[in-house]
Amino acid sequence: MSRYFLELCYDGATFGGFQIQNNVDTIQGAVQAAMKTLYREEIELTGASRTDAGVHALQNFFHFDTQIAITQKQVYNLNAILPNTIVIKAIYQVPETAHCRFDATTRSYIYKMHTQKDPFLEGRSWYYPFPLDLDLLNKATETLLSFTNYESFSKKNTAVNTFECTVTKAFWQVEGPHLYFNIDSNRFLRGMIRGLVGTLLQVGRGQITVEEWMDIVASHNEQRVDFSTPAYGLYLSAIQYPDFLKKID
Repeated sequence: MSRYFLELCYDGATFGGFQIQNNVDTIQGAVQAAMKTLYREEIELTGASRTDAGVHALQNFFHFDTQIAITQKQVYNLNAILPNTIVIKAIYQVPETAHCRFDATTRSYIYKMHTQKDPFLEGRSWYYPFPLDLDLLNKATETLLSFTNYESFSKKNTAVNTFECTVTKAFWQVEGPHLYFNIDSNRFLRGMIRGLVGTLLQVGRGQITVEEWMDIVASHNEQRVDFSTPAYGLYLSAIQYPDFLKKID
């Protein structure tokens, strides 16, 4: 039995989430169905980072175990079966103890916004025409690196053992009419990034002060957080691992 990592990207707009669920189209469900068609047997997938309904990924991973001879040519075969909204990028052979979720060292997300209406960005970026004080926005964002408990930004009814996250990078990037929120952490909580973006934007619009923002983070009270930012602006952009990924021939 050998273990493999499967790298993929996807448009999450038409999916009810990443992890397989009953009576809902999911990324995992679509990939497992494609693998069953190709390999003619059930292959159970374990996901690296669960994304919510409507959230996209530029990079995500599954791992699986099989005795089937896996070749890189099968990437083409799987993509021919999958819908156009999911693309397998590569398959890697890894040590049998490697785990795509627990061995990930860093996860990176981008939240995309645009300030000028653009029909070609519909469903890909959040149209946000309101003026923002970028200095205040960045000042509040810089404080994220000083916190470790993000309970305020975790949606309730989420089964987690800890609200601790190690944020190593967080900043806003402006490119013409495009505004991007970038954040790296070892892990994220359900709804965390959309809650961060929505509440930080309140600072940028002068609706709350930086001090009030810091009090919200420290309060451990999700009722003070704005989770209303739409899912379609959010992208899982990268997952980092130790150097054990070996692309198969």
